[in-house]
Amino acid sequence: MVILACIATAMATPAHSQDAIKRVKIDLAHVEEIAQRLAQEPYRPETPHGEDAAAMKTLAALKYDQYRAIRFLPERAIWKSEKLNFHMHLFHLGYLFTQPVHINEFTRTHCQRLRFVQDFFSYERSGMAARLPATLGYAGFRLHFPLNSPEVFDESIVFQGASYFRALGKGNVYGLSSRGLALNCALPGVTEEFPIFREFWIGKPEGAQRTITMFALLESDSVTGAYQFDLAPGDATTVDVRASLFFRKANALVGMSPFSSMFWFGENSRQRFDDYRPEVHDSDGLAIRTASGECMWRPASNNPPRIETHSFKLGGVKGFGLLQRDRDFNNYQDLEALYHKRPSIWVEPTSDWGPGEVRLVELPTQEELADNLVVYWIPDVKPEPLKPFRYAYRQTWGMMDNPSGAGCWSVATRSGTHPWAPGVRFMIVEFDGPRLRGLPPDKAPDAVVTVANDAPVAVENVRTQRNPINGVWRASFEVRPASTNTPPAQVGPIELRCCLKSGEDYLSETWTYRTQL
Repeated sequence: MVILACIATAMATPAHSQDAIKRVKIDLAHVEEIAQRLAQEPYRPETPHGEDAAAMKTLAALKYDQYRAIRFLPERAIWKSEKLNFHMHLFHLGYLFTQPVHINEFTRTHCQRLRFVQDFFSYERSGMAARLPATLGYAGFRLHFPLNSPEVFDESIVFQGASYFRALGKGNVYGLSSRGLALNCALPGVTEEFPIFREFWIGKPEGAQRTITMFALLESDSVTGAYQFDLAPGDATTVDVRASLFFRKANALVGMSPFSSMFWFGENSRQRFDDYRPEVHDSDGLAIRTASGECMWRPASNNPPRIETHSFKLGGVKGFGLLQRDRDFNNYQDLEALYHKRPSIWVEPTSDWGPGEVRLVELPTQEELADNLVVYWIPDVKPEPLKPFRYAYRQTWGMMDNPSGAGCWSVATRSGTHPWAPGVRFMIVEFDGPRLRGLPPDKAPDAVVTVANDAPVAVENVRTQRNPINGVWRASFEVRPASTNTPPAQVGPIELRCCLKSGEDYLSETWTYRTQL
């Protein structure tokens, strides 16, 4: 058989000699064996030595603009000369990305490590002049695929930094991020732990193959893990994930399939910023489909003044995800960030996750550069040290607005007060979808509004109305203190729920929201 390799110019270097190619079968069991062995030993972070240590000291001192100036040369992309459906680009170490990542290419029978090749990169305007050792490693990689047109290889997925990765569907630009695992995320008094993908094995695609398989070795102080990623780029890009974890010690919180996004402000925000744009967010809410089939929607809230967590305890889950439902450019007015093109992500378990909870964490932010939304699944059954903990799921990245399959869904949340009604909060929830579009104008659905916690409030003047401008249905209601003796400022957080029904038939997903008077 012909031994598969990198581009010809790379193969000419000693780093890509035939001696580096090993006859071995790479699969999840192979990586799982490595992870299980490492879990029986103390965590030893990889420390550069000799030439690598000197080079890393220089690279870690790079400023942001210097690091950005180091660019991978597209003409040197792995597999480009072989006319395959995927090209691989590599990320340079430096700036914040100082953890070397080992990257291997494998076929059905052979595997080789990709040594660092400095000629893969342009260093113009970076200030870098030194020659760097071939043993240095990379900071990550990205895969390109003809996602939007047959002639152009667009980015389809990127792995860089800790266990973070991002993917794109057709027409998307990068937005929210996923990662392999969340440990002790947003727990008061507990330091969050960030495992890293320390090594990857990338399967070389064959012929006209439009999918690609990758394996990753994850490690941190308390856990090791083996991951398989099967990527299928398309209108909606799917990433099928299988994970096998081996814990060295117990953790207070294990978050499965975590992802993070940004919500600065939207149409429901009470705090406004001096900004020309009406809305700024990568995602505008959390969607959930429970094991019983109930669909839920939690709009991202008002950029809270302190960390807030929202837990959805479930007997099981069919899917959950952060969505960007608002696709109207006029609601963003941003020609650079293109927030209307940010992808939604939907996660569906493909193994039995059992009971647990979806947790949403909202953090305060004063600008749009920091992710301040985090979502993950917490299983009721906790992993035991040194025993394999296995699960699987599918991620879908794309323009989806209703992946939960609700008959109709919330498209906007609006809230405000009036000076002539002190202490009263006016709420409007807008719904759209096929089950509403077919209703005659004189058959208005009923809105069911409840207070989900023990907040001492009353809900009044509940009504529904079709918006003649765009055809969506509005549920409007007012929230006020239950007692005239209770000042609004003394009413704590209010958990509201709203859905639409016709007779005994529930039409919509359940909108759930936290607010204050």
